Amino acid sequence: MFQKRTDLALEVHELHGNESGITVQELKKGGFNVTVAEVSNGKGEEVSGKRAGKYITVEMGKIWQKDKDVFERVAKLISEEIQSLLPEKDGCVLVAGLGNEEITPDSLGPRVVKKLLVTRHIQAIDRELFVDAGFGCVAALSPGVLGQTGIESSEIIKSVCNSVRPKCVIVIDSLASRRLNRLASTVQISDVGISPGSGVSNRRPELDESTLGAPVISIGVPTVVDAATLAYDLLEEHSGKEDEGFAEVIERVLVGSGKDMFVTPKENDVIARETAKLLACAINMAVHRMEIKEINEFID
Repeated sequence: MFQKRTDLALEVHELHGNESGITVQELKKGGFNVTVAEVSNGKGEEVSGKRAGKYITVEMGKIWQKDKDVFERVAKLISEEIQSLLPEKDGCVLVAGLGNEEITPDSLGPRVVKKLLVTRHIQAIDRELFVDAGFGCVAALSPGVLGQTGIESSEIIKSVCNSVRPKCVIVIDSLASRRLNRLASTVQISDVGISPGSGVSNRRPELDESTLGAPVISIGVPTVVDAATLAYDLLEEHSGKEDEGFAEVIERVLVGSGKDMFVTPKENDVIARETAKLLACAINMAVHRMEIKEINEFID
């Protein structure tokens, strides 16, 4: 049976409706649409294939085409959602940027890490400066991908967690959507961790509290659409209804390597740069509890 691929809990709910086991609340915050999807234990996990918990989707639009004011408002909104999920206790936040920087649609994680204000070393070297500046404690790494290192990202992150003992891990990754209009125009934030590569049929070991020993917040932006899923949705849109024959047509047309093809916007270089800047800005604001102008004094 043909399966539509997506990493977004909101889209799983759209596919299955009330049978999804997902409750959805639509909100308006700062002029932007925010959807909070709650995946329930049991049925919700079984139908959606996602862990039970909260998935927040912020619809930001084509941020790379927006002016500075819109960018800052979106960054502030995302930072507030991240803050709402951060543990209140003291401790360091470890940020892990997943993905392959050499492949643009998969480079979001490493690009975000490069723009973070990391401060854990400052706390150790100059405690007075750390306190006077009002920094939060942040450590960061880009573990690369299995093909580059021969080591699973989860193994690397877990080893660092064993050493750093963070109060929370924030994992950044590129996602897959089933809708073209959601590419690079939405951000999903979750409190249940992540299964890297699940949306592109390259599932890697889970990154969650049970594997890392600390609460995990995942943040992602959809950068690709599965070609078969896109074809299916376009056929459905063209006919105005879902036809059982769609899946059979797609199976015949997209055979062999075609089933592993993905679509990404032509502006993916600009998108990768701007969305990485946005998420880094939001994380910096959330963890250090500073305004954008203050963050920009430390980060280019």
